[in-house]
Amino acid sequence: MERTKRPGKTTAAAKTADAILVSDLHLTESAPVSRTDNYWEAQKEKLRFLAGLSKKNGGCPILCAGDIFDYWKASPWLCAEIFCRLPHPFVGIPGQHDLPAHSLDNYHRSALSLLEVAETAAGRRFHILKGGTVVLTGGFPFSVTGIPYGKVEECLSKGIPRLPTEGRRILLLHELTWPGRRPAWSESGYTDRELLEMFGERFDLIVTGDNHAGFLTRRKGSLLVNPGSMMRITADQADYTPRCYLYYAEDNAVKPVPFPIKENVHNREHLDRKNEREERIAAYIERMNENWEIGLSFRKNLEAFFAENKTPRKIRELIWEHFEEEKGREAR
Repeated sequence: MERTKRPGKTTAAAKTADAILVSDLHLTESAPVSRTDNYWEAQKEKLRFLAGLSKKNGGCPILCAGDIFDYWKASPWLCAEIFCRLPHPFVGIPGQHDLPAHSLDNYHRSALSLLEVAETAAGRRFHILKGGTVVLTGGFPFSVTGIPYGKVEECLSKGIPRLPTEGRRILLLHELTWPGRRPAWSESGYTDRELLEMFGERFDLIVTGDNHAGFLTRRKGSLLVNPGSMMRITADQADYTPRCYLYYAEDNAVKPVPFPIKENVHNREHLDRKNEREERIAAYIERMNENWEIGLSFRKNLEAFFAENKTPRKIRELIWEHFEEEKGREAR
């Protein structure tokens, strides 16, 4: 289908978007532990919303920055459902959830690979980029380059292939991206500024995935958009509004569009039970202080306590697990 434009003069508010930016769909038939609603129906509603939004904007493509599936080994039923419901045109990249052992070398074994084969055989405009660039047919004013999960450093060392000289250049990238500063507790991923410095001179728009909170950053003439997750997957997202972004190539600008959501679909009981369990363990360890000998190491005190007191095996394992984690943090 060729792309269509609305007739007549357009204003900034009435422009037809050139693409829809999303990431981290995490499509699955297994409901997250915190969700109390029909989770598959909620996912279908989001896909219908994307399809309708594309249609309203002249059949513009969906550009997805990875993690289309929640688990690479999806069932035949789920693959068939997604084949029937995923909007087109569609351009995406593999995220770590799409890849067996988080490795692009294993892509051929994944459900996403199966979906790609089926979509291509059906003659649909469906592209999974594994390091290349695509220019969509239909008059879209941009090219799309994809860097799958785990391939940033390799791409930088080998160099980015020659890009088209006309139209906007868009990069899809699935790497954990932090807005502003990297948190003190994390050494992984990149900051938005780091990615804009790496790729900003080559690309007008960088679309990132893996961070489930949406944000955008502009630096000089380049724009970075992290759409965030399509679904509220965990209980700490209960008050979060998932969104996609409409992209306007002429201005290299975006407009956030919230996904439809229902309230009160999360249950925090599992988190409360976890917190209570951790508090009991902490209190248990504190009570052991009374029997510790100052001259002995923490490990020796634990061993002495366990030798003199009947302690359930699971409690011992949990305490040793926390002990080793703390030792590991101290070593770093």
